[in-house]
Amino acid sequence: MSSRLFSIQSALKFFLLVCISVPNPGRAQTDLYQLTPVGLDNLSAFKDPPANWNTVGTLKASFSDTAFTASPGSGILLNNYTPALQYKKGLDLFTGFEHGDIYLELDFMMPKGSNSGIYMQGRYEVQLLDSWGVAHPRSYDCGAIYERWDSTKPKGSEGYEGHPPLKNATLAPGLWQHLEVLFQAPRFDATGKKTSSAKFIKVVLNGITIHENIILSGPTRGSEFANEAALGPIRIQGDHGMVAFRNIKYAALEDLSIPITDLNYEYSEGPADSWTKFTSKELIRKGKADAIDVRLADAKNNYLLKFAGKMNVPATAPYHIVMRVGGIAQLEIDGKEIIKPTFSWTGGDLINADVQLTKGEHNFVVHLLRHGGWGPQGLGIYLRKPNSKLTALHAESSLPEAVPAPLVQLNVEKEPQLLRSFLFYKDKKYTHCISVGDPAGVHYSYNLRQGGLLQVWKNDFLNTTDMWFERGEPQVAAPMGAAILMGNYFPFAIDKNSIADSLDPVNTLHYKGYRLDEKRYPAFQYEYSNNVVTDRFVPYENGKGLERIISVKPASANTNAVYRIAEGKQITDLGNGLYAIDDQSYYLKLLPQGGQLPKPFVQDGTKGKELLLNASVNELQYVLYW
Repeated sequence: MSSRLFSIQSALKFFLLVCISVPNPGRAQTDLYQLTPVGLDNLSAFKDPPANWNTVGTLKASFSDTAFTASPGSGILLNNYTPALQYKKGLDLFTGFEHGDIYLELDFMMPKGSNSGIYMQGRYEVQLLDSWGVAHPRSYDCGAIYERWDSTKPKGSEGYEGHPPLKNATLAPGLWQHLEVLFQAPRFDATGKKTSSAKFIKVVLNGITIHENIILSGPTRGSEFANEAALGPIRIQGDHGMVAFRNIKYAALEDLSIPITDLNYEYSEGPADSWTKFTSKELIRKGKADAIDVRLADAKNNYLLKFAGKMNVPATAPYHIVMRVGGIAQLEIDGKEIIKPTFSWTGGDLINADVQLTKGEHNFVVHLLRHGGWGPQGLGIYLRKPNSKLTALHAESSLPEAVPAPLVQLNVEKEPQLLRSFLFYKDKKYTHCISVGDPAGVHYSYNLRQGGLLQVWKNDFLNTTDMWFERGEPQVAAPMGAAILMGNYFPFAIDKNSIADSLDPVNTLHYKGYRLDEKRYPAFQYEYSNNVVTDRFVPYENGKGLERIISVKPASANTNAVYRIAEGKQITDLGNGLYAIDDQSYYLKLLPQGGQLPKPFVQDGTKGKELLLNASVNELQYVLYW
């Protein structure tokens, strides 16, 4: 497919949080953010590609490999870097297209110790580097906005305006990582004078926001061009280290102008809970309005404010509408109800709708009813079409500044931290969950009803804002780091030929609680088919990985009984007990038992491949790396 539609949740995290300052981006709905893929069947999407770049079919690596093993094919862009190419000219790759404002997303992979970078417009670099395990990232670590350079300054102070990532969100070498960049090009007037600087509006690495609103006074070090311009190509650095890319997609963004004309308003006061109950008796005044502005209301409550006018739409397209109000709002376009009467608080939930509009003028009517004193008053209406920015139809003064909810963060100090909560896992809310944080900086969440590992992550522990701020009604905690989703399955199966995706937690699997050892590490216990299964986790190599220890007592005499080690679409044997799971999403390393490495096997399962081990021994140990 040449394009796809984003969810509103994905697009809002880039636009609404910046443009509207909304603390809660609302519900997932259809948005109009269309992405164009960069074809990687060959190198035709790039301008005069140098010989060090080619396309391949697959890559294979471990976290200790300094180079990839590639197989022929297409779909993956690979820089075949060798040390002999270091700092040589003419090795960088440039896209055939040039861009101004742009949203870019891609997957990248780096071997151990490698270095590269992506230059927006060929001028402004987002650094790519093997920064696995770096506790305090600097302005040259992965995800950093690289520094500018002035060689006339004293030695050691030539670099300036570098921006390290807010936190280290990188994964281990040899794993696919996801980068998203929202970039705003510099602006120039008719004489060519720069009127506003380039800006990284948002940079997200592996799901973690690492930059917001970074203004660049000029090109970063290593820029291909000495000047600044409205357009430029994407450039990928090729003379520093081996790097691979896939799923490169972008949206060229445009400004959107929708003029409002013939705008009139009516203002009524009264305690009615519906605008149909307002009559001419309650009408205070009416007339022409310069803009949609809630300040035309005299009262703070118990009033109806109605606006009617024309909007001039620049092109025929599907449009997405976002309303943010304090009260009950309704929107009609050309006599058709687009947004039904909906209650919302200013700064709270957003009201979203989609409508197909033709080029030209369209009549619209907006109602805002304030009935009840909840929340501050306000009225805002935003529109956008595919790959445009949001444009406001209202006056800036019509919306008060949104007060963001404070971050309530649970940290880990000198001993493991345990927290029971609800959790979202693959868009489903789970209720019987526990998250365990460790001072070593490696954390996990566990489904107590199913005995399943949900997710693992590093760096900071938990965001508990939705549990402890105000009423805390969602009762949901969320990882503060880049979470790797695991399988959420019980780690032991009676019959390898009929492994269930889940076990009945009432009649089949019986949770027996957990016990803390002397270091406060929990051991979760279950009774399953006359077996007692214990599952526990401890940091490995000072937090480099997470070790899992599964024991079964008594050791099963059933020859079909197995340990469920991993599942995924792909399971790649990298040798010496090391496996890459789910297309290089994370690593799994089996630890020796009695001086010997276990010998697992792979079989087809309901969700792809399953890595299993015959349960003839009563304990299994392995390490997760990511």
